[in-house]
Amino acid sequence: MELKERLRQRENQILALAAVILLGISVGVFFDYYYDLNDDVLMKDILAGVYTGIPEGHNIQMHWPVSALISLFYRLAGSLPWYGLFLCLCHFGCIFLILQRAVSLTGTFWGKVAVALVFGMFFGSFFLEHLVYAQYTVTCTLLGSTAAFLFYTSRWEQRAAGFMRQNIPGILLVWAAYLVRSEMLLLILPMICVAGVAKWGGERDFGIPDGKVAGGKGNGAKVFTKENAVKYFGLFGLILLGILAGQAVHTVAYSSPSWKAFYEFFDNRTELYDFQKPPAYEGNEGFYESIGITESERILFDNYNFGLDDEIDEKMVGEIAVYAGQLRSQATPFMENMIAKLKSYGYRFLHGPLAEGSDYPWNYLALMGYLLVMVLSLPKRLWGSLWKLALLFFVRSGLWMYILWGERAPERITHSLYLTEFCILAAMAFEQWTERGKAGKKRAVGALAVFGIYLLTVMPSSVKMVRSEQDRREAVNAPYQELYTYLSGQENQGNFYLIDVYSSVAYSEKMFENVDNSLDNYDIMGGWACKSPLWKKKLAAFGIYSMEQALKDKENVFFVRRISEDMSWLEAYYEGHGTPVETKRIETVAGEFEIYAVRGRSGNGNDGQ
Repeated sequence: MELKERLRQRENQILALAAVILLGISVGVFFDYYYDLNDDVLMKDILAGVYTGIPEGHNIQMHWPVSALISLFYRLAGSLPWYGLFLCLCHFGCIFLILQRAVSLTGTFWGKVAVALVFGMFFGSFFLEHLVYAQYTVTCTLLGSTAAFLFYTSRWEQRAAGFMRQNIPGILLVWAAYLVRSEMLLLILPMICVAGVAKWGGERDFGIPDGKVAGGKGNGAKVFTKENAVKYFGLFGLILLGILAGQAVHTVAYSSPSWKAFYEFFDNRTELYDFQKPPAYEGNEGFYESIGITESERILFDNYNFGLDDEIDEKMVGEIAVYAGQLRSQATPFMENMIAKLKSYGYRFLHGPLAEGSDYPWNYLALMGYLLVMVLSLPKRLWGSLWKLALLFFVRSGLWMYILWGERAPERITHSLYLTEFCILAAMAFEQWTERGKAGKKRAVGALAVFGIYLLTVMPSSVKMVRSEQDRREAVNAPYQELYTYLSGQENQGNFYLIDVYSSVAYSEKMFENVDNSLDNYDIMGGWACKSPLWKKKLAAFGIYSMEQALKDKENVFFVRRISEDMSWLEAYYEGHGTPVETKRIETVAGEFEIYAVRGRSGNGNDGQ
């Protein structure tokens, strides 16, 4: 009996853990875990010591405290895939916290089982691709979304001390999310604040008599009281304090002149490529000449190989970004652009599976969430729910218009916005779930059934899509793996290879297979780490202090390109600098990549082959 009682007391944790273990094993058995993008691979390489030979705490994209912690684990046990383990721990840890809270809000054992099953199905269908193809932007969002869910579903407490104690996990999750990807956390923070405001507003309906936790109908307690102000402003203050502390430590860690100069370059490059577009040379000759860029140098901004030119710095990239923004503003009047973005927003949110460019099935998930919350709040709590839903919809619309206005809406961002919205809607639904009475229970069971049926319709296509993407990646990665094996082979370890950026972007790496954290003897000729102190440190380890000069003059430095990528730009670049070169193909690898020796031309020799 004692064991049975202990199990009963721990049934919420047991059910949540069982669902998470089942989900993790299923994903591991039927799929492989990948770093989603080559950006994630580079972050891992920096942390693991693959990039510079030493695990680095400055991985540029994450804030220093969390990246330094991960790099410390690599220093302690460098052969283990710590970054992949970190991402998976964040993913499955958050899923566990959501499931544990969800089942704890359910009254009966079989109700708990049903909730665990349905929420497990959600993460095994909608979120499946992000479990398999991990990307730190989505990881950040899951941390923040979990915090929002925990905040909103926390017990109603009269006293500030108890309220703060139970919300410590959510506070820590927001801090962690900021350290993982500060820009993404700041993007979804308004929706997290909506969860806080809606929770505070609910104090009117869920009054706390005599300091006891109350559920169901409230006693009409006042919303704006001193105690509530301490609770909610205190919670926000702790979140803000943690964010500011993390930012302060990060700022100090990157306070050297070299890192400051690089971050200016990084921010300007982000503005240019993510929100603008490098203007064509033709028609803008005067501008480019004014900042000292020739036509043969301008091509480096198109193919991303700007690491080749030592003169391209933060000031130059910033001037191009500003000029590109001016051209964009002139090309599209404000109101015309606004109307176009509003139409795009409505189309994406309302259209279904057969409409190209819609956000199906995520948009239908959100629409269903709004509808179910309204149904569950009938009849007495409808108005109390409507203002919360209206506030959430208003804020989500503003965030969507922001990303559409910047024309920066990849799935890792759009899915993140939907995920945060869904977690808040689910929390609102559980708020209504706690209403006592047969009618409320029947509506809750019906809502769960509708949600489960929708998941069953989505799951097959989601699994098929992830499987198809994995097969595609296997095929695409095969020649890359052959290339990297060749470059790091024993006979080539004394060489260094500079890879054309667009010849490298299609590669993605598995997290836990063939882990090799030894120093690589190759690098791409641009990318987001280019011009950083780490980039300079890596090149210096191979005796390279100028990429342009080393490629032309050093006998052990070679150029690598995919056959499908253009090469004429390279010869034109050196010709424009008054140092013509001849290129000689010395090897073809995997039938897709060519390796060239680039040497200064002493006379009218062969220009290459």
